[in-house]
Amino acid sequence: MWSIDFEDVGMTFGARTIFSGITHRIEGGRITAVIGQNGSGKSTCLRLAGHLLRPTQGTVIVQRDGETLRQGALRQEIGMVTPELRFYPRLTARENMTFLLGLRGKQLDEQAYQQALRQVGLETEAVAHTMTGEFSTGMRQRLKLAVLFLVDAHIWLLDEPGANLDAAGRSMVLQAAREAAQAGRLVLLATNDPGEEEVADDIIHL
Repeated sequence: MWSIDFEDVGMTFGARTIFSGITHRIEGGRITAVIGQNGSGKSTCLRLAGHLLRPTQGTVIVQRDGETLRQGALRQEIGMVTPELRFYPRLTARENMTFLLGLRGKQLDEQAYQQALRQVGLETEAVAHTMTGEFSTGMRQRLKLAVLFLVDAHIWLLDEPGANLDAAGRSMVLQAAREAAQAGRLVLLATNDPGEEEVADDIIHL
C-alpha cells in the first residue's frame, strides 16, 4: 500500500507564506483532492508530494508497504499531469510519447500506442502526421493523459486534469482516476472543478 504523509508541512516563497501546518495522510486506493482559491498552493502541494520541492517547514514522507522511498526511487513511481508539461511542437504525438517513455526506460509498441490513443479519445488518423504544435489545447491535454496511462505509475499527481477538456474528456479523466484508485494507485489531484471534487474520497482544504 502506498501512502504520503504530510507532517506539519509549510511552504514559503520569499517573504510570502503559501500555507503552513498541514498534517495529512494520503493513501493509495483513494482519490484525494487538494482544493483552495487560486494561489493557495494546490500545485505546490502536488510537487511536495512528489518530492519535486522541499518544504520550508515539516516533512513529506512517501512509503510503499511501510518502506520509505527516497527521491531517486520515487521518481520512477510518479506519473504527473500538469499545465507546465510541454510537448516538442515539431514532433508528432507518437514521437513525443516515444521520447517521454524513453526517459523512463520504456518502449512504445504499436499496440500500446493505439490503445492509449483510444483510451483518451484521440483518433489515430487525426494525429499520425500532425505536429503537436498544431494540436488544440484539448488534444494536448488528452495526449498528456495518454502518456500518464502508458507510464503505468503507482502515484498519480494530477494538476487540473480536466482543464481544456469537453464534457466527455472530463468524464474520461474521472473514470480513469477512479479505476486507478480501485487498482491501488495513489491519486492526488489539485482542482477547482466541483465535478472533480465530488468524486474525491478525501479532501485537503488549503
